[in-house]
Amino acid sequence: MNVVASIQARLGSTRLPGKVLYPLGEKRILERCIDRAKQADSIDKVVVAVGDRPENDALREFCDRYNVSYSVGPEDDLLSRHLSVSKETDCDILVRITADCPFLPSQEIDRVVNEHSSNDSRYTTNVTDQMPIGTAVDAINPDVLEELDELGETHPVKRPRSDTDEWKTTFTSNESWSSVPDVDLAVDTPNDYWTLVDALDAVGDDFSEVADWISE
Repeated sequence: MNVVASIQARLGSTRLPGKVLYPLGEKRILERCIDRAKQADSIDKVVVAVGDRPENDALREFCDRYNVSYSVGPEDDLLSRHLSVSKETDCDILVRITADCPFLPSQEIDRVVNEHSSNDSRYTTNVTDQMPIGTAVDAINPDVLEELDELGETHPVKRPRSDTDEWKTTFTSNESWSSVPDVDLAVDTPNDYWTLVDALDAVGDDFSEVADWISE
């Protein structure tokens, strides 16, 4: 089975432009996301799904410098970008990850992929109110992306999350994190960034310790 992690990335964030290339400790935010995806046992290949606007040239340069595969697609059509990754890699499962989640544990990627492989769902996600922000993993069958594209959708998971029966969607939570569901580990604002910088300095990059430090 060919399982591909597709990490969506762009530099045109409204609240914090360029955030995915910000340094976080000795690595950049995107680099941490790539490393965690590569460290997941269930992932065979990692591809960065880059938006096609000129400012994203820096992302393509980053990928070239660090020998990371990437695919370029429409900035405002996330579905198209992930679908291109799916087609280019001929994957059996596409795992969608966002580039602003530097503390996403590799083990959580494996947990969601293994859950998806063992159920009869077409789409499995851990995005629930029992999970911290910044830990999102979506495991998607490629034919779901193709069907959504035919329907004119531009987002890969909004419709399957809202119409669960039609798309055979499974939601799965990690019960071991039930004590920190309100923690935010994603980088969306300047405050988010500096909170994670401080957490990294205080306790290192272990997800559980970072989450506990932020929740205190």
